[in-house]
Amino acid sequence: MANGKGRVRILHVDDDLSVLEISKQILMEINGGFEIDHACSVDEALKKLLAGNYDVIISDYEMPQKDGLQFLKELREQKNTISFILFTGKGREEVAIKALNLGAFGYFNKQGSPETVYGELAYGIRQSVAHNQAQMELVQNERIVQNSSESIIVTNLQGIISSWNKGAADIFGYSAQEIIGEPITR
Repeated sequence: MANGKGRVRILHVDDDLSVLEISKQILMEINGGFEIDHACSVDEALKKLLAGNYDVIISDYEMPQKDGLQFLKELREQKNTISFILFTGKGREEVAIKALNLGAFGYFNKQGSPETVYGELAYGIRQSVAHNQAQMELVQNERIVQNSSESIIVTNLQGIISSWNKGAADIFGYSAQEIIGEPITR
């Protein structure tokens, strides 16, 4: 959560300005820890992403020029891993599946009571940010393991080796490529 105050920075993308305004109002009432910016098109959102730093994107599916799936695909092609939530009035299962397959964190339907819809969306936002933070910590911990001069071997709960650093390779004579995925005991 990135601005140091524990606030979650959100970029909400929807071609309907009234949806953007209502969403911001309701989400701010649910969770005052949100900082919400908006864009009315994918192109505007891409410009804002270049200029600003966000923790999560909430995007509508059906928009003129580019839809939410095209937006997500473009982000992933650019290697942008920002949390992405599709928030749409179209409840088609195939859209949700495509979004998840493209790397969306979640898919939420705008239809329903505002309390339920926005309560679920707020929960999804918090979960996506927590997930991203956990992923960043894993990457950082793996760097620490790999850069350590000590021998470090990491296994999962079943005893399968998941990380093996240079120190372990020097002592045991196996490279990480040879040993990762093998049981710790033979």
